[in-house]
Amino acid sequence: MEKKEEHTNKEIVIKHYSESKKFWMAEKEYTGVIVGKEQTNSEYVISDGVIQPGGFIPDHYHKWEDQTFHVMEGNLKAKIGDAWFDLKSGDSVHCPRGTSHYMKNEGDTTAKLVSYIFPGDWAEDYFEETSKQSHSDKKDLKLIEEKYGVVYI
Repeated sequence: MEKKEEHTNKEIVIKHYSESKKFWMAEKEYTGVIVGKEQTNSEYVISDGVIQPGGFIPDHYHKWEDQTFHVMEGNLKAKIGDAWFDLKSGDSVHCPRGTSHYMKNEGDTTAKLVSYIFPGDWAEDYFEETSKQSHSDKKDLKLIEEKYGVVYI
């Protein structure tokens, strides 16, 4: 069993959902950083997500990270692994590394998510790179996989 520690050098973060810089991840899908790796010693990152009606998180998995989603608002059709789910406000999904996940907003209102990514070493750089590629319309999925461990299906 690991030694229990009473002290930490992690930072307190208080931030409203709307205050995070949003990265354009896919058509009608944006992600922001609420708590970054600098505040958590790269142990995790907390992000927020916005999926507009018709928008989606492309089907992918993470080689090196686990990810947990909490649906704060809206409804989503989701494929987690090989199973399909209808997610609604209040639902949570945990995707261990290697588990593919896809979410689509088939509703008429914007869906909002909060996500925890463990560890947080590459998450913010991955958001930045993906947003840059989305704006340039030049996708380099090999780079994304090799550098950030994210594999699109």
